[in-house]
This record gives sequence, C-alpha cells and structure tokens, in this order.
Amino acid sequence: WLYPEIKKFPKSDKFTLGEDIKKITIKFFEYIVQILKNYNLKENLINADIQLEKIRLYIRLAMDLKLISFKKYEIVSNKIDFIGKMLGGLIKKNI
Repeated sequence: WLYPEIKKFPKSDKFTLGEDIKKITIKFFEYIVQILKNYNLKENLINADIQLEKIRLYIRLAMDLKLISFKKYEIVSNKIDFIGKMLGGLIKKNI
C-alpha cells in the first residue's frame, strides 16, 4: 500500500519524506526476518517495534501535510495498529 501512495507524493516530498518512509519500512521487514529466524529475538523485537512506531509517525506527518487523505490515513493506521498488536503480543511473550 505504501509504495504506490509514495509515488503520488509531490517531488519535493517524494524524495525526502517518501524515501524515509520506504527506508524505515524496509528496516522493519529486516527485523521481522531476523525475528522469524530467532536471531537476537529480544533485541530485534524491540527494534521492530521502534521502526513500526516511526512508520506510524511518518504516516501521520504525511496526512498532516495533506500528502495522503484522512481516509487513506485511517486505512493504513488500522493496518499498522493490527501489526502493532501482533508485535506487542510477541514482545510480551518473549521479553
């Protein structure tokens, strides 16, 4: 969902905020892969949670700057919340 939306950002935001969102999202997925491989589980769970919170904040900023509509913000926010609940459950179980 994020990548097609970032492509719609104006050039001035696509290559700043948009790139930051992409980098954070990729970093989040890297931590998820490491979690699935049980590599430094505690550390990677915490780092994944931090990256997810960054994604949440950057998406909120994109909505505040009117780069995405409130409706689209609601959709992605619900998805982030769902992922956050799953990640939170893993953190409680393993830390």
